[in-house]
Amino acid sequence: MRAVAVHHKGDKPELMELPVPRPAPGEVLVRVKAASVNPIDAGIAEGLLPLPQMYPLVLGVDGAGEVVEAGEGVHGLAPGDLVHGQFLRAPLGTGTFADYTVVTEHPDAGALQRVPDGMPAEIAAALPTAGMTALGVLEALGVRAGRSILIAGATGGVGVFAVQLAAALGAEVIATARPDAEPWIRRLGAARTVDYTAGDPAEQIRGTHPGGIDVFLDLTRDTARFGDYAALVRDGGGAASVTFTAPPHLLASERIAVSNFQMRDKPGLLARITAAVASGAIAVPIQRTVTLEETPGALARNATGGARGKTTVRV
Repeated sequence: MRAVAVHHKGDKPELMELPVPRPAPGEVLVRVKAASVNPIDAGIAEGLLPLPQMYPLVLGVDGAGEVVEAGEGVHGLAPGDLVHGQFLRAPLGTGTFADYTVVTEHPDAGALQRVPDGMPAEIAAALPTAGMTALGVLEALGVRAGRSILIAGATGGVGVFAVQLAAALGAEVIATARPDAEPWIRRLGAARTVDYTAGDPAEQIRGTHPGGIDVFLDLTRDTARFGDYAALVRDGGGAASVTFTAPPHLLASERIAVSNFQMRDKPGLLARITAAVASGAIAVPIQRTVTLEETPGALARNATGGARGKTTVRV
């Protein structure tokens, strides 16, 4: 089968021909129809996740496809079922950037469920990790109607979900974005945008919100700027990073609640974000779709930042 993988930790991802994996007891073999790119893919290739790996290590954690074989002890899924989710399991190595992958029926680390009727595989593959993260972190921050939230990195995969979800809750969404992305991110629900290329963005926000903001969500890896944005949060508010950029001295703050967000209850989050997409309440903005052969290049582009929504892989 075709697969985008690395032979060793830190290698550049490349397209390979590998054997089709076999499902162990409790696992299902899935013929992948679509996958999507996430920042975590680069971390897995570099060996940064605290999970065991096996090589060649096939990349990709989000996907959608058809169950073609069920291992011994599998009861909830059967051949022919269309499934999607976060295909994250230990040891890492059987990812979704491949013709086939295996996943446990009830994964400890990821989340797997049937695709709702009528949902395209590309949409189903694009929403798990980014959507679950956005939903979970907004709930952790206590975002609700009448509150203001600054989202740094709002145009990326998690950001496009966070903007829509926060706006749907009735919050005032302030999004960092380049000028050419402003109309698009406003259509998704941002009330205000901040051009981080036109002077100090924190000072710009102080000009429009002299009393401060309620919460701050960081989706970037800019450790230095995290403190500047967190200083805008009113006493008793909150700030969270999904990329673990919140520095130790701020994590110990008593003025505001600061955290490096970690997901809990992934199956529940996946079910809820999928239902929101299926109902039309939330859209899945897709920036580009690539082939499996083009995926190594898409991974390299994703690492440079500047994404506008999700990149999906047609398998």
